[in-house]
Amino acid sequence: MHSILNITRNDLRIFFSQRGNLMGLVALPVLFTLVLGWAFGGNGDNSAPRLRVDLIDQDQSAPSAQFIDDLHRANDALVLCPADNDADDFCQLNGEPLTVERAIARARNEDTEALIVIPAGYAEGMASFAPVQIDFYAAGNPTLPNPVRQSLDVVVQQASSAALTTNVLDAVLQDVTVRIGIDALTQNLRSQFATELYANVQTQFADRPDTVRYVASAGEDAASVDQGFGQSTSGMGAMYVMFTVLGGMAVLQRERAQWTLQRLNSLPVAPWQILAGKMLTYFCLGMLQFLVVFATGLLVGLNYGRNWPALMLVMVAFVLCCTAIAFAIAPRVTNEEQAGGVARLLAMALAPLGGAWWPLEIVPPFMRQIGHLSPVAWAMDAFHDLLFFGGRLTDILPEVGVLLAITILFFGIGVNSFRKLLA
Repeated sequence: MHSILNITRNDLRIFFSQRGNLMGLVALPVLFTLVLGWAFGGNGDNSAPRLRVDLIDQDQSAPSAQFIDDLHRANDALVLCPADNDADDFCQLNGEPLTVERAIARARNEDTEALIVIPAGYAEGMASFAPVQIDFYAAGNPTLPNPVRQSLDVVVQQASSAALTTNVLDAVLQDVTVRIGIDALTQNLRSQFATELYANVQTQFADRPDTVRYVASAGEDAASVDQGFGQSTSGMGAMYVMFTVLGGMAVLQRERAQWTLQRLNSLPVAPWQILAGKMLTYFCLGMLQFLVVFATGLLVGLNYGRNWPALMLVMVAFVLCCTAIAFAIAPRVTNEEQAGGVARLLAMALAPLGGAWWPLEIVPPFMRQIGHLSPVAWAMDAFHDLLFFGGRLTDILPEVGVLLAITILFFGIGVNSFRKLLA
């Protein structure tokens, strides 16, 4: 153990004696963590969110206007274009009329959140309690939650409930009047009653208090920090750990070219001790890299919660995984330049693929599956569970298990191949 620690201590001393290494270990990770954290968290604008939604009213009736008012009440974040457009052209219409064809193209290109079309004959259909089809267009997966669709469903359900209530009562009255033989005398009266009943039910729906009231438990600034820096600290930490640890491949090739490794092998030190000392060096550097990045998040106000042991477990598993990969690949490259190129290529490919630059939740499902070929994806899944969803130690054990399995696999390859570096 003494020999292992001596090798690690000497390697760390050499690493920190080169000032350029501090740039990659501290300056760049801190800079990119701050930039991406502020980018993901927004620009600090705490104004209410606004959702651009195209709405075309082909009926232009009082009931369709009531439908639009109900939609505003259901979600006051909706900006219904073109009716709600402002002087700054929030709807991005550029002074051109909004046709159905253009609106469909805008929804398809995600220039708007969605398109709602109230058809001609809406008022007549509602008055006669006939089926009315309201067209809804939106990009994305229809099975995922959509705030516009949810708001539309609330309004449609309200109108449908009013119509259903009126239709049922009208049918009951019709049946009663037919049975007692006065249906012909009461048709006009029944029609007037149904109209008034429908209007009264709609009024009752509009005036009823909210069943659920949303209250934010934390300030919007805090939520923005947690969202933005939760992604950037874990993502930049994982990426720069890969840069730092995989960079050890070039160092090993340099020591081999300078006969440093061969001289170590000639000393009364077992090859496994040399391997353990070198791996411990880069494990320490990887953990230090995580410490620098997560400390940056702490300084800007990111709330890591109380589950530090689980966070540390993910860090340890990921650093061990990167270290094992580095020492499995190092014997298979021929010189320092090649090793450095391979290290940069792996880090720059595996980091974004695994969700270090952006959350994998925003990419298509097939890309998420491909992304999990990278160990970064498993680490990011675990970090997200802990930072965003309040996960516990048991929640991240599957991800940690995958990282440790990769570690064991590449560690076995590295042990068998390390003797090539000592030759």
